Amino acid sequence: MNMIETKNVELSPPWVTYFNEIKYSVGVDPGVTVGPLIPVGDVYLILVTVSGNEKAKAIATLLNPTKTFGNVVVFVVVIDTHGELISPLPCPLDAFCLASIFQIALTGNEFFQDVVVQPQLPGQPYAVYPVFKPEVIQFFNDDISNLCNTFTGVAASVFQDVLRNQICEVSILFSTSCDGA
Repeated sequence: MNMIETKNVELSPPWVTYFNEIKYSVGVDPGVTVGPLIPVGDVYLILVTVSGNEKAKAIATLLNPTKTFGNVVVFVVVIDTHGELISPLPCPLDAFCLASIFQIALTGNEFFQDVVVQPQLPGQPYAVYPVFKPEVIQFFNDDISNLCNTFTGVAASVFQDVLRNQICEVSILFSTSCDGA
């Protein structure tokens, strides 16, 4: 049996975990750079730099613009490669338009597989189902409940945490591929 000695135990604060969730999900796209995480008092900024104006607009529309952890607020800011602030697309956006936005934003991302538009139940409004490969996202996280101190999450669940779950009253339902590929 291996005994691991722990010294100077530190835990990653939740905003650092959130930063890494964005970095290792949306940020795996070669046209997207996540970081740095910039502290400003009890507020943090996460910069997301995106190549291409259309993709930048799409990602700005999909990312959660803020996340609150107790008294700490994290703002997610999308900029282009020239440092210009990119604003999300305004409402109204219907389910088919949002599906197109997902396609633009996530094409090139190794976890993204497809996007489907259909009602969640018969007779209900259309929902958008971004579909992700059945893979995990893992990164070092000072997680003492894990032998290797890592965060491990199913890709669809991590994207669900960092992207908006509803846009313009359209539900976004994050899914893992049904066919296992």
